Amino acid sequence: MRFEANIIRTTLSLLVFGVVNFLFVEKTQADGIHHQLQKQIPKVINYLNENEFKTVGVLKFRVKKPGEKTTSSAGSLNSLLADRLEVGLILANPLDERRQLKIIKDASARAAKIDEASHLTEAGRKALFGPRFKLAWGNQSVIADAFLTGIIQVHDDNQRASIGILCFNKSGGKLERACEVFEVELDAEVLGGIGESFLLRGAFDDGSTQLTFKDSQKQKQQLVLKEAVQVKTQQVKFPLFDTAAPVKLDLFYDGQPVSIEMRQGQAFVAEPRAGQKVEIALIRNPSARGRLGIVLKVNGENTLYRQVVRDFDCTKWILSPDYTKTVVRGYQMKNNVAEKFTVLSKAESARRAMDYGRQIGQIHMTVFQELSAAKPILAILDEDEQDLTAMLRGVQPTKQPKNLGALKHQIRLAGRKGSQARGLIVQGAKTANKVETVTFNTDPTPVMSVTINYYKP
Repeated sequence: MRFEANIIRTTLSLLVFGVVNFLFVEKTQADGIHHQLQKQIPKVINYLNENEFKTVGVLKFRVKKPGEKTTSSAGSLNSLLADRLEVGLILANPLDERRQLKIIKDASARAAKIDEASHLTEAGRKALFGPRFKLAWGNQSVIADAFLTGIIQVHDDNQRASIGILCFNKSGGKLERACEVFEVELDAEVLGGIGESFLLRGAFDDGSTQLTFKDSQKQKQQLVLKEAVQVKTQQVKFPLFDTAAPVKLDLFYDGQPVSIEMRQGQAFVAEPRAGQKVEIALIRNPSARGRLGIVLKVNGENTLYRQVVRDFDCTKWILSPDYTKTVVRGYQMKNNVAEKFTVLSKAESARRAMDYGRQIGQIHMTVFQELSAAKPILAILDEDEQDLTAMLRGVQPTKQPKNLGALKHQIRLAGRKGSQARGLIVQGAKTANKVETVTFNTDPTPVMSVTINYYKP
């Protein structure tokens, strides 16, 4: 089963919060997986040029975790890394049309609709070279010369990973490396993106520290890695069962609470039946301090505006001492319209060896604190760092630009704007659809991340 959506009018009262998040946050996070990915992009472009592959698409990555099968549905990172590689290729693509690559827009979305498509088999790879794909700019539809994809292999220590970017082409050959395999250190965002859970139990609750902002973030990230391993190895309670957790998540089918089952450090719930009403309640722990920003994703899509960007960049639900609970019944959209959760059969995914869709059968919650210490001094980013910021968001404009230059400009502009303002929504008290704007500064390292599996493709 999977969650789908029908448009309805919401009856919730809402408060909308504007957020100021500065570019200094991006700079503190530049040494992990995405910084390393950015370094590989020129090498990938050289590989494509040497092999005369001019029209290229990027397909969903796969993840291999210790003791588990390689999967296309570990979490949101499967698709996010493909998004970021695609944006990175666009930003590094030369404007000279003689040397310019033609980049397909969201190749996975098109591949998900192609029968038998799969880069895991020779027949599946051939199936990808018949249909036409839309480019990321202009109005052309093309047949691909080659596709890029990748695999993330998490090391046994659950703190590092090896990443390979692979390529296959229309000649029918096997997958080849498009660059050398590179090593990365994991962080809170990546752990959440591959379905791992953690809770920083009491760490930095009062917001006071003698460390610099950058050092305190580094120390938090180290604690996150340690806590995630302890949850996975069942040395500590799963975050949703821990009384110290700042936010509780309750799941209901047809108004009845759904129990969570633990298997090898991961949380599972019964798959909802077709037609059942699904509700998710977010409840603030009375002992939590300050306001909390919560990103709640279903199938890798944020329940606010169906965003598919990283959690830090997502619009967040806010819980505070005055607003302690909100019940999410669907994907909240603009103008007080919601797309209600419904459940439809997804038997077709069981027949596919490789699922290119974003439907990953998970409910994912990430909790952020509000920065209470003095704000760090803003950093001025150079061109590479600005491109990294845009690549991290992995977002392309909705309206198709006419040419590559216009597309680059819009991606970079969205990256700058996206780092400065986002809305956050909370259920209001005794007010009907009232909107209020306030300032909220998100601490970039989350204090809690929880993944619940409701369906395994």
